[in-house]
Amino acid sequence: FPDSSPVTIPAGGYIVVVRNKTAFSWRYPGVPSNKIYGPYDGHLNNAGESLEISLPGDVDELWVRHYIRVDRVNYSDGSHPQDCPGELDLWPVDADGLGKSLSRKTASAYGNDPNNWDAVSPSPAAVNP
Repeated sequence: FPDSSPVTIPAGGYIVVVRNKTAFSWRYPGVPSNKIYGPYDGHLNNAGESLEISLPGDVDELWVRHYIRVDRVNYSDGSHPQDCPGELDLWPVDADGLGKSLSRKTASAYGNDPNNWDAVSPSPAAVNP
């Protein structure tokens, strides 16, 4: 986020990254303002992309900080079997421009498993623990 400090998400916690904090707060007044970050002017590719959550690791002798990957997701829109093992794209297709969002079913389950994701109506609701 432009001109902001690093964000630490506590164990079991969450944040919401949005394009417009004011508009998001108006639409979802139940989300605490300290959980909302933005503006985010980037975008995620609807066809699929890789996302990663990391935590700070050690700093080496050249003062370079290394990060430890905690979780990752290589999501898809469900329509690219040629790019998947066994040529079967198991990601939900309803999240590909049909008004749904990908939502993780269980936070503690493996993130890079399409079976741990559903296509649901957009909501800031936290993932089920």
